[in-house]
Order: sequence, then structure tokens, then C-alpha cells
Amino acid sequence: MTGLSAETLGGVLSFQQSVGLVGGARGKYAVTPGGWSVAEMWKQDQPRACLLLQELFLKQWPARLALDALRDAPVPQEELARRLQGKSAGNARKGRYLVDWLVLALVVHRDASALVYPSSALLSTSRAWRVEPQPRSGSVQQLPRQGVLMGMTHSELRALPPQHYMAVLDNVAALAALDRVG
Repeated sequence: MTGLSAETLGGVLSFQQSVGLVGGARGKYAVTPGGWSVAEMWKQDQPRACLLLQELFLKQWPARLALDALRDAPVPQEELARRLQGKSAGNARKGRYLVDWLVLALVVHRDASALVYPSSALLSTSRAWRVEPQPRSGSVQQLPRQGVLMGMTHSELRALPPQHYMAVLDNVAALAALDRVG
């Protein structure tokens, strides 16, 4: 007995299936070859296991969802969790767990101040997706302001805490590359 409800276990298995760790249906699940590779490598070399996990995640929906949520700029962890949980507002833990999985899979990075930004692997993979930014429903498409970087003026950038400022600078080249692809 795990102490977890059938609903919780079903949700965990559903998530693990959606990212390629397990396969199956109706109570008959098995670890996929990719999931098995991650589990076996985890015992020997956790950083390499995270790279195997990254390979699985970059092919699945969480990577695209993370890219969409981080397209404009790095965001605080709680904000990313809120964006990722989407319409399942009744369970805020789902968004936080997804952020943790994305960090573990090296799809996103979380700095010491809990600011989350896309990994170079995510940005590189996204070029192949040819993702076009879509205006959010109900929003008005705005033209970019001149003289701004990532929506912030020079004085706004200078006013950022040092860790946030460095995160912005670290991501400028990657974001510029995304703009060229679009």
C-alpha cells in the first residue's frame, strides 16, 4: 500500500506516460525503454540520467509548454508554476511539480533566487519546432516598443536585482536566436 489515492496514482502514471517514461493503459503499465535507461543510469550517474530524461522531455508537451511560458523573459518559479498548471487551478501542486520535473530534466534552469529560464537545449530544440508566437486569447497584438530589451527600458534593466539582471543578459543571445528563426 502506497498511501496515495487511486486518483493520485492515476495522475502520476498519466504524466509519466505522457513524457515517455511508462507505457500502457487500464492499470497495466510498463516502463518504456527510455524510462528504463533513465532508471538504470540514475543508480550509476545522476547527471547523465538527467541528460537522458532531457532527451525524453524535449520530445514531449512539457518542453513546448515551458518554452511558451518563458518566451518573453525568465520568470519566478511560482509564476511559471501558475502558467504551467493552466486550467487545473484546483491543484496548484501540479504546476510546481511540473517545474521540478523540467528542472530535473534540464529543460529549464532555476537560479538561486528561484528565477526560471529556458535551457540552451530547449532553445536549440525549439528552432526545429518553428514555433510561432500566438497572441493570447483576448489580448491585443502590440508592436514592440523601440529602445527596449525584453520589454524593459535601460533604466528598468539597471534597476533589476543583480541576479535577475545577469539572467536577462544570459538569455539575450538565445532569445535573439529565437527571433531570427520566427
